[in-house]
Amino acid sequence: MPVNHHPALTEDLWSHLKTTAQAACADQGCGHDWLHVHRVSGLADQLAVAEGADRDVLRAAALLHELVNHPKNHPRSAHSGEDCAQAARELLASVGADPIWAERVAECIGQHAWSAAKTPTTLESALLQDADRLDALGAVGLARCFATAERMKSLLYHPDDPAASHRDLDDKLYALDHLPKKLLRLPDRFFSITARKLAEPRLALVRAFYQAMVEELS
Repeated sequence: MPVNHHPALTEDLWSHLKTTAQAACADQGCGHDWLHVHRVSGLADQLAVAEGADRDVLRAAALLHELVNHPKNHPRSAHSGEDCAQAARELLASVGADPIWAERVAECIGQHAWSAAKTPTTLESALLQDADRLDALGAVGLARCFATAERMKSLLYHPDDPAASHRDLDDKLYALDHLPKKLLRLPDRFFSITARKLAEPRLALVRAFYQAMVEELS
């Protein structure tokens, strides 16, 4: 039976973690802001209940998974997950969290990032990946995609080949490329049955949007 509460996790501690997480997201832009953290936290808890995971580990990992998020064009972008995990370790140590429990939280965070391409080693880690990727799909996911592209000063699409029929995809230069390069590949990367079911309508919307964009630009 899953453990759903750690005796050291007081409401004051949760409040402190939330305040710290909100402050860390203040300059992230709406692709990785506090609202993203809030949505992922809700999805993670939904998955934890459905899949029988440790809700407190997953709740803390979701809350802290954006403590560090390097921009997509930053030289350490691929290391955001591990840098964020270390920041979470230090934060949890500073508030006296149980070190074994804190390491479980940090492990989830260190494995969650798409760019790191890490295979999760625990159920909670798998579900954090699922929750984060669910938020990359659907109407919200599309909004996040183009908000991030604007922040990176990317073009909306390649002017001569928007569907990348005769070139390699490059989602750092062209926002539309992010859909076939990442978003439309996400269904193959979900671990839980619950996440796959939740992803179906979101994926359908992304696919329809991409097809409509390509048709309009052809």
